Amino acid sequence: MISGSIQLIRVAGIPLKVHWTFGFFFLWIAYAGYRIGMDQTGIVNLCLFAVVLFFCVVLHEFGHALAARKYGVVTKDIIISPIGGVARLMRMPDKPFQELVIAIAGPAVNFAIATILCVSLLLLTDQGVRLLGDQVTLFNRVSNFLPALFWLNLFLIGFNLLPAFPMDGGRIFRSLLSMRLGRDRATRIAALTGQIIAIGFVIYGIIESDIILSFIGLFVFFSAGFEYRSVRADTVLRENTVEQILRKSYTPVYISDPMEKPIVLTQKGEEKDFLVFDRNGNMHGVLHEEFVQDAIKNNAKKELVSHYTSSNYEAVGTNINLKQLFLLFQRKGYSIIPVISQGLMVGVVDRRQLNQFIRSKTSIWNTWKKA
Repeated sequence: MISGSIQLIRVAGIPLKVHWTFGFFFLWIAYAGYRIGMDQTGIVNLCLFAVVLFFCVVLHEFGHALAARKYGVVTKDIIISPIGGVARLMRMPDKPFQELVIAIAGPAVNFAIATILCVSLLLLTDQGVRLLGDQVTLFNRVSNFLPALFWLNLFLIGFNLLPAFPMDGGRIFRSLLSMRLGRDRATRIAALTGQIIAIGFVIYGIIESDIILSFIGLFVFFSAGFEYRSVRADTVLRENTVEQILRKSYTPVYISDPMEKPIVLTQKGEEKDFLVFDRNGNMHGVLHEEFVQDAIKNNAKKELVSHYTSSNYEAVGTNINLKQLFLLFQRKGYSIIPVISQGLMVGVVDRRQLNQFIRSKTSIWNTWKKA
């Protein structure tokens, strides 16, 4: 089980998972059928219909995943939950056209399903795509099963094409705008559009006492904001260098110091991670906050710093961009990095500084002041 999800199967090398809350979806479906007066047969058929519908959702997500694979983008997994499915891509392609193809691939699968159903029903049945009976008796008729699936696939196409993140329409809209405006500005416009639509969902849901629609509206609203902040953060990282967050003032600790020194500094909140030197000024490694916390836990104030020093570190120059620095922190697990200029150490950067810089540049005010 990962992040509350259970893996069912692996298809084309992609894990298919179901979130643990998915079971509640069937309880809600059964309750909804009971509320409108369906009998036991209708409720059972409705639940079976939901299973088939979510199979269509799975195919939709595999459409995205396989299109992404064409451009070398790996899909971490596909997760099915009560509010739909999501193919978690390891990254989104930078080229707008590639994102456009990946986004369209999902609805294209639903269009193919709807087309096959429509042609088959029109050619092979007298009923065609018509739904017979009212909502109470709809699923008592076996002949309504495939027509209902046809109409629901059309609904999925229309809903997913709304220009709001995280729906496909939001990504299609963003990719088209990106071709002329650039990714950052295009995402800002697409995210704002999505949030306006989301507010409409919430208001309409409140008016109509539709809790599910209001919940979807809130989800879309926050997802749109998150999407823009993510893209904005990536732009900030690419456009700024280490020099922007360089901390020239730092407290060195020495291999012969007792751990009491970094413990006191950490508890005062002045610094959390440290560079470690010998008395001749030669750097020996780094002391991570986690190691300091271990020393506190073990009451090891008298232990020498050398016992907790990690020799796993590397220096960077002032001119590398923050994207490269971010990847160093992320992939190597560093917490503090010395900065070198012309062969001399000029300061340090740490994860905390970088995170604070990103937050300051992607705050709500900075996010929307240019909108």
